[in-house]
Amino acid sequence: MEALLNSQCAAQSLGPANQLFAMLIQTIMAAQCSISPPDMWPKDYGPTALNEGLQEYDFIIVGAGSAGSVVANRLSENPDWKILLLEAGGDPPIESEIPNMFFTLQRTDYDWSYFTEPSKQYCASMPQGSFWPRGKLLGGSGAINAMLYVRGNRRDYDRWEQYGNPGWGFDDVLPYFKKSENNKNPNVADLNGGKYHGKDGYLSVEYFPTNSPLIDDVFEGAKELGYKYLEDINGEEHVGFGRAQGTIVNGTRCSPAKAFLNPVKDRPNLHIMKHTRVINIEQDKKGVYRWVNFLIDEEHLRAAKAGKELIISAGAINTPQILMLSGIGPKPLLESVGIEVVADLPVGNNLQDHVVIPLYFQINKSTAKALTLQDLANSYHQYILYKEGFLASHDVTSAMGFINTVNFTDEYPDAQLHFFMFNKGANNSLLFSSKIGFDEHVSNSLNELTIESDVMSIFVTLLNPKSRGTVKIKSMDCNPYTPPEIIPNYFEDKEDIDTVVRAIRIAQRLANTKALKRNEAEISKIDVPGCKDLKFDSDEYWECYSRHVTMTLYHPVGTAKMGPEDDLSSVVDSRLKVKKVKGVRVVDGSILPSIVSGNTNAPIMMIAEKASDMIKEDWQEQRNTHTEL
Repeated sequence: MEALLNSQCAAQSLGPANQLFAMLIQTIMAAQCSISPPDMWPKDYGPTALNEGLQEYDFIIVGAGSAGSVVANRLSENPDWKILLLEAGGDPPIESEIPNMFFTLQRTDYDWSYFTEPSKQYCASMPQGSFWPRGKLLGGSGAINAMLYVRGNRRDYDRWEQYGNPGWGFDDVLPYFKKSENNKNPNVADLNGGKYHGKDGYLSVEYFPTNSPLIDDVFEGAKELGYKYLEDINGEEHVGFGRAQGTIVNGTRCSPAKAFLNPVKDRPNLHIMKHTRVINIEQDKKGVYRWVNFLIDEEHLRAAKAGKELIISAGAINTPQILMLSGIGPKPLLESVGIEVVADLPVGNNLQDHVVIPLYFQINKSTAKALTLQDLANSYHQYILYKEGFLASHDVTSAMGFINTVNFTDEYPDAQLHFFMFNKGANNSLLFSSKIGFDEHVSNSLNELTIESDVMSIFVTLLNPKSRGTVKIKSMDCNPYTPPEIIPNYFEDKEDIDTVVRAIRIAQRLANTKALKRNEAEISKIDVPGCKDLKFDSDEYWECYSRHVTMTLYHPVGTAKMGPEDDLSSVVDSRLKVKKVKGVRVVDGSILPSIVSGNTNAPIMMIAEKASDMIKEDWQEQRNTHTEL
């Protein structure tokens, strides 16, 4: 919290209300027990490990994020198995609990704060490259994200199976989505006889408590264009507009750690170690990966042994880094940095992400009122007492659209429209620009718009990118503290930029509907010097603009690809076991062969549910075989 209060960006986020902002944050801190009681999170086993030494475990899980939290819960259901869960960060701060404060967690101690390599082909107006936040705390990125619960569609998973991964088709994975879920909105949960949703899982899913009239105008405008209203964006149909649900409970974030770790924190066979930086994994004398080497509190070097398996759930950036530092990766790269090659595998390749191009529309220019101190005070008061209002939701972000830019009647989308709101006078555009990393031209241009009016941003999102990037270790001394090299290669395939430009045109048409024109919606030209010589609103201009303001939707996946034995581009098999070695599984977003057509947090938790069952099946089968012998 001190980092938040001392942050210039956070102070700027409410413009003239800086002092009140600090005061109200302190008020929330004083009311912390009503939001996140101090004993809510699992205790840290680290001090015990330092004082008494480490035991031998059956399974060691690296990473307590969206996948690791689920796996730790499910494997510790077996009281005969001892589980160790290692997490580089600590407990989530109070800001993590408050839905509308998720942006404030980026570029703090709760974030790995990665950057992609600079490029002139994308992110050209981001001098440092694209900023990629990754959660470093219990719950991982699921504790700092926007909490949108989106699964993608049937075709995404059926393709995985078609690629040669049996058991990963939509009908196979749907039960695992339902297993996790506690869907609290009957109009969604009970639709189609409850075919698509569960109501008994650990993960709370419900609508954000928002009353923004602009959401209804977005839906009405979409209807003018001929799009359907989707009662359930995770249901039968996938092209249209609908209201997104979120992973929230009682007006607070339901992170993967809150959902899956807190209820089982007292299981004696589950040890959770926080502030534990994993360096690499190591083989035993028989050539089986058994050991995990790590630093506790960045100073105490320790190793722990797993009798059955090591499970790497560190995410699409950290997982390939750990594997490569352990001798599992592309042979030329590992040899170039002096790492002994154990398994020559294409770790770090196949990187995919949902690229976003933000468009800005000034709205309500004649009627918008600047946010006042009283408005802020009322919002904080409402949240502290009732967990409702501005802080409990994302305003218009609850609206979401899925479109096909080539064929209007196609049942599968190739682009997604997200919506974001910048209120007049709030200066939250400064916070946004500083976190994203735009240069001063783009940042100042956006902030000037919010001085005059409210600004609605439509985030045009490419759902099925053809381009592929890489994650590589780059330290000659194999220093685990050196961030990996991230090269997303956005727009390497021309088809990607063409799809984005087509989606921009549809977003413009939406803003020009009668419903949004009632809000005086008018597209704004952002100052992008690199595009100044091009005719505004031409296709050439939008391609240039897209290459300059390229944003991530925080969905990196694919860097330890799942595939059959004959797929030389894959790293793990359909049981998620790392090929060519023994004792290691990867369970996180790294394993996706191709990215899903929607937000990735829900699919990653599904993967962890399915992987947990596969692990149980594999070890039950071995036990039965030994018994028979």
